[in-house]
Amino acid sequence: MKWDFLFDPLISIPVLLGIGLFAGLTIVLSYARSARSVRRGLRLALTLMRIGVLVALLILLLRPMAMVPRDEVRDKPVVSVLVDTSQSMNTKDVDNRSRYEAALGALVGKKNDSILARLGRDYNVELYSFDKDLRRTAPRFLTANREAEGKETWIAAALSNAVKGAVAGKIRGVLLLSDGRSNETDPQSSMRSAARYLRTLKIPVWTVPLGTASEVKDAHVLARLSSNFLFAQQPASLLVSLTATGYTNWAANLQVYRENEYVTSKQVMLENGHAETSIPIREERRGVYQYRVELEPLPGETDLDNNKRSVIARVIDEETKVLVVEARPHWDSKFLLRRLRADANVEVTSIFYINPNKTFAVVEKGGKSDESDKTVLPGLQMPRTREELLKYDCIFLGKDVDEVFSGAELKLLQQFVAEDGGNVVFFRGKPYEGQSPELSKIEPVRWGDGALTDVYLELTAEGKANPIFDYGTRGKPSDVIIRELPAMTSVTRVTDEKSLAVVLARVGDGRQSEPIATVVYQRYGKGKVMTIGAAGLWQWGFLPERLDQYDDIYSRFWSQMIRWLVSGSEFLPGRDVSFQIDKNTYKPGEPVRMTITARLVERSRYQPKIEVVQPDHSVVRIAPELQQDSESMYTAQFTPQQEGEYEAVLNNNTGKPEKDVVRFTVYDDSVEQRCVQADREMLNLISDVTGGESLELAQVNTLPDKIQAVEMLTRERVKPEDIWDRLPVFSVLICLLAVEWFVRRVSGLL
Repeated sequence: MKWDFLFDPLISIPVLLGIGLFAGLTIVLSYARSARSVRRGLRLALTLMRIGVLVALLILLLRPMAMVPRDEVRDKPVVSVLVDTSQSMNTKDVDNRSRYEAALGALVGKKNDSILARLGRDYNVELYSFDKDLRRTAPRFLTANREAEGKETWIAAALSNAVKGAVAGKIRGVLLLSDGRSNETDPQSSMRSAARYLRTLKIPVWTVPLGTASEVKDAHVLARLSSNFLFAQQPASLLVSLTATGYTNWAANLQVYRENEYVTSKQVMLENGHAETSIPIREERRGVYQYRVELEPLPGETDLDNNKRSVIARVIDEETKVLVVEARPHWDSKFLLRRLRADANVEVTSIFYINPNKTFAVVEKGGKSDESDKTVLPGLQMPRTREELLKYDCIFLGKDVDEVFSGAELKLLQQFVAEDGGNVVFFRGKPYEGQSPELSKIEPVRWGDGALTDVYLELTAEGKANPIFDYGTRGKPSDVIIRELPAMTSVTRVTDEKSLAVVLARVGDGRQSEPIATVVYQRYGKGKVMTIGAAGLWQWGFLPERLDQYDDIYSRFWSQMIRWLVSGSEFLPGRDVSFQIDKNTYKPGEPVRMTITARLVERSRYQPKIEVVQPDHSVVRIAPELQQDSESMYTAQFTPQQEGEYEAVLNNNTGKPEKDVVRFTVYDDSVEQRCVQADREMLNLISDVTGGESLELAQVNTLPDKIQAVEMLTRERVKPEDIWDRLPVFSVLICLLAVEWFVRRVSGLL
C-alpha cells in the first residue's frame, strides 16, 4: 500500500534551513582554511562527509513521518441509547400519547424494524434509562413500566456517565430521547460542560426532543415554617413561595387557615412568575397545630390541586437545659458552647473536669450579650445522682468520660436515657479510652481503631429527610450544601452500627468497601443517644468569605439537633405510652417511621394497632413490632404515596391514652412536576456542540445512516508514525561520523 509522508519539525522549516545553510558555509570555510596540507580530493571528500552528516541531522530535526494505514477495529463499535424516565415524560402531548410512550414506541415499536433492531445489526447497542441516576437496562424492563417514575432529571450527568471510561473510537454516537427538562443546579452550564466533554471524545449526540415547548398556565404553592420547632408565646413566621408559569406581573391572593379556621389574607405580586412572602404566626401553648395556605385560582389555571399547602407546627414551651461535660477541651467544644450560649431558649451548664478534686463550671442563660446571666460556680460538681441528672434535658459528652464518671454513675446515665427520657450526645467521637461496658451499651455504633482525616460528610437518605439538616430554601438541597462546607479534620472509625441505629451522615476515604457512619442516633428506651464521630465541625462556624451564604449553618445544626432530640422523647403527664414520628413533612415514597414507647404496661397483654388515615380518607392498618433489643419500644413503618394531610392513630388495648394521634403532611416539591414544557433549545445545544443532530420522532429510523455518514467523514484511516527513530538510520549516521573521524585522524587533522 502506498504511504504518504509529511514533516512535523519542532521549529519552523525556514529557521532550520537557515541554520543548515550557516553550518554548511562554516564547514566549507573551515576545511578550506585548515586543511591546505591535505590534497584537494581528500578535502572535498571530508567536506562532503561533514555536510552529509549536517544534512542527516537537519532531516532528523524536520521529523519526517509516514502516514501508516490504521488497523481496522474488528469488534463492533458501540452506540449508546439514553431514555429519559423522569416524571415530566408522562406529559401527554405527543399525538395523544405521553412522551415516555412515544419514546418506547420509537425504540421497540416494530420488533424487526425498530431503531434498536436496526442499530443492532452494525453496532453493539448499550441501552440506558436515566432520571437522577443512570442505569443500564433492557427493552423488556422499559416496556414493563407504563409510566416514568423518576423524581428528578440530570441530563448532563447521564451523558457524562454513559461515556465514562470509553475507549477512544469505540463509542460511535449517543442517541438521547428526552424532553430536555433538567433539574441540575445550573442546567445550561452543566449541559455545555457535558457536551464539550463528549466533543473532546469525538462522540456525537443525536437528540430526539419530545413534547411541546408551549407554556402551560399553572401556579404552585410552597409553604414552610421559619423553624422546625416553635416556642410558645414567641413570634414565628409561615414562609410562602409561589411559582407560576404563564403569569407575569400578576396579583395573587392568599388565604391562611389554622385548624381549618380562617386567619388572614394577603395579596402578593407574581413578578416574573415568582413571589415570596412571610405571614407572622404565634401560639400561646405547646402542642401540634396545622396551618394551611390556599391560593385563589388564577384565570386559565390548568391544575388547582397544587394551589394549597399544609404545614404542621410543633410548639414547645419549656426552656431546654443542656449540660456540656469536657475533660479534654478542644476547638469543637469551644465553638459548641459559643453556639449554645447564643440560643435564647437554652440554658447551658458547662463543666470542665480538671482532676478528681477540681472542676470548673459555668451556668449561662442563652441569648444574652452581657454577663448578667452568667454564673461561675467553682463548687458545682459533675452530676452524680439521678436527681442531678434529671435537671438536664440533654447532656453533651466530650472525651475521657470514663475518667469523669465511675461505673455506677455511668449506669445512672443509662437510666437517665432509658427510663427518664433523657438525651445524650457524644459530640467528639469515641468518648472513652479502651472499654466502657456502660457506655457501649447505649451507643448506636461499635468503635474501631484509628481515624480518617480530611474527609467530607455525605448525608444518607435519612439525613436528607431529618430536621437536623433542614437549612431552608437556598436553591440547593441539604446534601449539596454539606458537601460545600469544610472537611472534618478527623473521623473515628466504626466497625458497624447497631440494629436500631439510624445513620444520618457518613464519610469515606475511597478505600473502604462501605463509608463510615459518622452522625448516628438510636432510640434507647424513652430517650435518644446520638454519636458524632467527627472532629472539625467548629470550622462550619468559622467559614471563609466565599461561604458567607452559609454563615448560619453551624448554629442551625446544633439548635435543630437539640430541639429534635428533646421534643421527641417526652411522656406527657398521666401517659404510659408515647407515640412519635421523626418529623412532620415527608415526600411521596419516603418511609414514615413511627415509634411507640410503653412504660408501666403489661407487656404480655399490650398489642398496639395503628390506623393511617390518608388524604382520600382511606385507612391503612399497621401492626407495630417489638424491637429485638428493647423491652418497651415498638416500631412501624408506612410509605405514603398520595400528597396531602395524614393522621396516624394509635389504638392501645391497655395503658394510657387509649388513643393517640400524630399528624404529618406529604408533598413533592420537585420542580420536575411544576415545569413540564419541553426544552428543545437545550437538546439542540447538545447536538450542535457534539457534532450530532436534533431529530424529530419520525426521523429516528434515519439514525443508522447518519452515524455511518459521520463515521466515514471523521474516521482516521491512517495515523502518522515517525520514520527516523530506527536503527539503520542511526547506524548510517554513526558510520559516516566514524569514517570522517578516521580519515581526519590518518590525515593528521586531529
